[in-house]
Amino acid sequence: MATIREVAALAGVSLSTVSIVINGQAAERKITDATCQKVWDAVEKLHYQPNIAARKLRAPDMGTLTIALYWANDFRTTLLNRFLQGMQRELAARPDIELMVVTYPSGGLCRQPSLREGRRFHGAIIANASEEDIAFLEEQKFSFPMVLYNRESVHYSFVTVDERKMGRLAAEKLLSFGHRNICVLSSPHKFPYMRERDEGLKAAYAEAGYPIYESRLIETESSLAGGAAACRRILDGAVPCTALYCSSDAIALGALRTLYDRGLKVPEQMSVLSIGNGEPAYAAYAIPALSNIYLPMESMAERCLQLALKQIAAHGGGNEQVYLDTPVYLRESLGPAPKR
Repeated sequence: MATIREVAALAGVSLSTVSIVINGQAAERKITDATCQKVWDAVEKLHYQPNIAARKLRAPDMGTLTIALYWANDFRTTLLNRFLQGMQRELAARPDIELMVVTYPSGGLCRQPSLREGRRFHGAIIANASEEDIAFLEEQKFSFPMVLYNRESVHYSFVTVDERKMGRLAAEKLLSFGHRNICVLSSPHKFPYMRERDEGLKAAYAEAGYPIYESRLIETESSLAGGAAACRRILDGAVPCTALYCSSDAIALGALRTLYDRGLKVPEQMSVLSIGNGEPAYAAYAIPALSNIYLPMESMAERCLQLALKQIAAHGGGNEQVYLDTPVYLRESLGPAPKR
């Protein structure tokens, strides 16, 4: 195993400089970016890990266990509350656990000193990683346990759902109610899982003999305003359909508002089904109550924490793959297709 002296020698800097950089104190000690890059290049080339991380793994029962949750600070910050709620039962039963939440820009995990140094926590949960972030993680060799939320990996444990199956399940429910002509209201595919859900839906419809043509695929932002605007486009364009599939609860709730404003009855004249990734109460208490294929975020969060603790107790290692089911909640917004 490489030593800090070897890192300093390879980088051509002093021991104290290496220590300052890997402890995340470079800015306050006015270490230049060029020097920091030399240190990190040496760390990566030598696969150096600070000794404190190894000590934490060797003696995880000494005092408080710290779990770092890395959460992307993009549009999904609104979902963080649900994730924390899912962890609450485990945290309440274990007063020796403290949770450290670290936000990061999508695609910016590689620039997180706390992750690269691994000195501040015993294990990490990575949420909402982009393709770029996953590529970075797969290239690293961390000395602490790591669990990925809603992503898959060949090197790390993860908790996820079958995204393509989720889309196919939505298609099955819509088809079972006779909805052969539907419109898809979806946000841009910034991440693979978003694309896979829509592809699962479209594949199921194509196999049933009712392909969804491009004119029925409406791209919008994942928000109430985005859903409302997309629904107006469909109605103003007189696109013939009997149901709306929405890639998020926010889009669906916005669409419901437009349908209400236009005097259309749901589900008698138009049905609405969504991927349930928002606050469950918002869907249940909408008027009419929103039907959705539910992303079990709270259960996923709990399993992520349990896996992290399990690996810490086992002194690291392991690559456990957990897939959770996505329940279907059929509420008032989904009904039989109207006869036209």
